[in-house]
Amino acid sequence: MRDLLIMLEEFLRECIRTGTTDSRQTNRWIEESPNVPQTPGVPTTTSETSPTPWERTGRQLNLLLAVAAELHGAETLADVLNPEFMRLASRMGISAKIGAIRIDDVVDGTPGLASVVSSRLRLTIEATSENERTIIEHRLLRAPPKTLEEIGSLVGVTRERIRQVQARIEGKIRAALGRELRVIAWTLKEQFDHVTPEHEFERRIEELLPDDPPLVKGLFRQALITTMGYTLQKGVYLDKRTCKVIEEIDASARKLADDVGLVNEEQLVAELPSENWRRFWPWLRKFSRLYDLHGSLGIRDSAKARAKAALLSIERPATREEIAAICGLEEARIGGHLSNIASVVRADKDRWGLREWIDDEYDGIVGEIIQRIEEDGGVTSIERLLKELPGKFNVSPNSVRAYMQTPRFVIHDRWISMASVSSIQLRNLDDVIDGRDGNGAPYWTFIVEARFFDGYSVTGIPPEFAKALGCKPDEGEFVRIANLSGCRDLSIRWPLASTTGASLGYLADPLRQLGIQPCQRVRVTIRGTGLVDLAAEDDGEVAGVGAGKPLRRPGPVDLTAEDDGVERSSPSHADAILARMKNRRRAL
Repeated sequence: MRDLLIMLEEFLRECIRTGTTDSRQTNRWIEESPNVPQTPGVPTTTSETSPTPWERTGRQLNLLLAVAAELHGAETLADVLNPEFMRLASRMGISAKIGAIRIDDVVDGTPGLASVVSSRLRLTIEATSENERTIIEHRLLRAPPKTLEEIGSLVGVTRERIRQVQARIEGKIRAALGRELRVIAWTLKEQFDHVTPEHEFERRIEELLPDDPPLVKGLFRQALITTMGYTLQKGVYLDKRTCKVIEEIDASARKLADDVGLVNEEQLVAELPSENWRRFWPWLRKFSRLYDLHGSLGIRDSAKARAKAALLSIERPATREEIAAICGLEEARIGGHLSNIASVVRADKDRWGLREWIDDEYDGIVGEIIQRIEEDGGVTSIERLLKELPGKFNVSPNSVRAYMQTPRFVIHDRWISMASVSSIQLRNLDDVIDGRDGNGAPYWTFIVEARFFDGYSVTGIPPEFAKALGCKPDEGEFVRIANLSGCRDLSIRWPLASTTGASLGYLADPLRQLGIQPCQRVRVTIRGTGLVDLAAEDDGEVAGVGAGKPLRRPGPVDLTAEDDGVERSSPSHADAILARMKNRRRAL
């Protein structure tokens, strides 16, 4: 197009230099010059004299005008002149005449570049054999292409032969497409955006391509799109620069992500190459590797990211129920997810919020008690705790009293302070266990609940039992199961500030391996430090037989007797019960 403008500019200047600005002479040129080239692309000389400037440039102008009509949709000569030239034409009094000159009449059938390329490609394909056309159809045009082995089986030749024939065909096709393909691709690409809807893109390609056989048209179309550098994704065509920008967005998102992988969208948009790219943001966001999480963007789709994104969408401290309703996670697990996010804290017993939203975060009843003890120099009043904590953090006074009376604290009159580990008083182990087996090993029993199979721990384990397993106050230990193989070690924790005592976790797999059902009683027998047997409690177990080896249950069971798993008729068992009763009496 630029070459056309230069040629026209030179010609108009020549007209002005030679005095042809007279409107009558100019009108005569307008009327006569379109009819000069009679043969497509070849200017006709009407005399034996030297060709005129117009005749010398006629061939190039014809081709250029044909391509302008083909690629730019120009219809008249006025369409290819810029406004400056048209203003000059208006001053010369010839603008109406120029606007009336149709390019189709000027070029007189001169073919455009697309027609030339398509004609060469059609002749090339027509010269191929049936097997070669099969290779073109199934290897070059099909997506995904068939394998060399599949094509070889189809046409009855080897894989290597198919590869050789394909390479030869591709060379012929490249030659037929010629240098003109790049000119067409460059010119057409200027008419598209970085991101172009599929229907708009395909319509323009269809308008340009001649009506050829499907194989020819398909090859031309594919080569044109490839040369322009566009790829089809989710209903739109993206150019190479867009694909690069999407990669840059993903890299920026990883750099800007917060503690759960959420990204501030405004910061991400600010990372775009220029303001012009902002109009493509909806598409760029769609094609990036970012997740849309309840109005926020995330580099990963995790439970923590969903929970925080839901909280951000609420824009205020919210309850687990409110957060679960938005993110779709199980309400019982919301607190666990949020408690592992550094930027999220508890506003009170029931609500969570971002750290910057909350002046005084809730640290749990125990944490708040400890905080006030430290504020008051090591001791604070019970009155202050019962007055401040319920009102500020929506906790019940009874809960505050319950935690104050755990082994973590010491109460003297109306004052409370921290207890030292050395001041913890424990009872005799025989006063808290459920019995000893025939080998004298202590055991404790519990009733299985359905929630244990979902990962919950059994609580209420006596701290004396935890200590016998090697667990220290406010610490935890792993406990190996001696009579089960392939099971994960149990975990035992002994928190001093717990109202439910010590706890035993990771029970699901061992319970399943033992075939235990909810409501059954299970015995935990200490075999040594960090070592236990785990077995179903069996009323018919004979004294002296190790735990974990259940026997057949004998006749009727005395329901009034303590269910400690030892046969009631054993004299030694009766003596053991009597000794335990005496110990408990002395303890009381």
